[in-house]
Amino acid sequence: MSAPRFALGAVLLLAGAPAAAESGRTAAVFLQRTLGAQAAGMGNAFTAVRGRPDSLQFNPAAAATLEHKTVTMTYLKGFGGTTHGFLGYAHPSKIGAFSASILYFNAGMIDLNLSDGTRGQVTAEEDFAGTLGYARGFGDLVYLGGTYRYVRLELAETARTSTSQGDIGLLVAPPQLRGLSLGAAYQYWGPDIKFEEAGDPPPKTLRCGAAFRFPALEAERLDPSVDLDAFDMTLTADWVKPLYEKASPRVGMEIGLTPALLHRLAIRLGYVFERPAESLTMGMGFRQGRFGLDYAFGSSPRLDHLHQLTVVAEF
Repeated sequence: MSAPRFALGAVLLLAGAPAAAESGRTAAVFLQRTLGAQAAGMGNAFTAVRGRPDSLQFNPAAAATLEHKTVTMTYLKGFGGTTHGFLGYAHPSKIGAFSASILYFNAGMIDLNLSDGTRGQVTAEEDFAGTLGYARGFGDLVYLGGTYRYVRLELAETARTSTSQGDIGLLVAPPQLRGLSLGAAYQYWGPDIKFEEAGDPPPKTLRCGAAFRFPALEAERLDPSVDLDAFDMTLTADWVKPLYEKASPRVGMEIGLTPALLHRLAIRLGYVFERPAESLTMGMGFRQGRFGLDYAFGSSPRLDHLHQLTVVAEF
């Protein structure tokens, strides 16, 4: 058995494992996992959200709405012992916003017991993705953006391949409805991912969404006894259609509080429909000056729960 065939055969053993339960008939499905605790806590409904670094994974046009240079770092403990690591940077400028990110995925270990007597443990899958993006706003109405992505995949520490992909995105903020934004993106466009002669397409995904941020209210006007300066609320809704899978509506909500000793405290809820590995999500976040910490919890009716943590720094 050739090395690539051996590796592919080993990975087929994962077909019944939790990590593979999310995939359809596409390759590199690790790219679809939300890697920002703010967005994850809001049901992954983030295509139309402005001014937040988590938006970059959902819509490349959102980079043009950031006001500060931003670094984000995320760690995610996923299903079946899988782990994700993410590091991203966004750089707004007068000529547009530039962004770059690195994503790492490890599917955990599997036991080998082959007919030729080979036994041991190997990493089931270990993947890497690097992106470069650019976005630009046209006034305060329309924002356009695109991303180039290089992906490298390794199966069972034996078979390796690489590919390139692209994303495009649009974000619109109608001036007649202040606080409303609409977004759309087409992600992971690229050639089939091949280890030998046969291949599978990347997880090409169409996203459409809407977000509405209500104006911040002064808490003293509602209740003078409350020790809050202000609070705000954002509602989001997305429609997501991955290749070969059912469309998945998602909804999210964030309530932001401004207490006396913190810059901002946020509480988040969301729900993912039509996804067997996802359902209710929740999270919270803290901001102090230009530094923040976000946590998200994702429940699953069939698999283990998700826990992820994101650190954000603005400069």
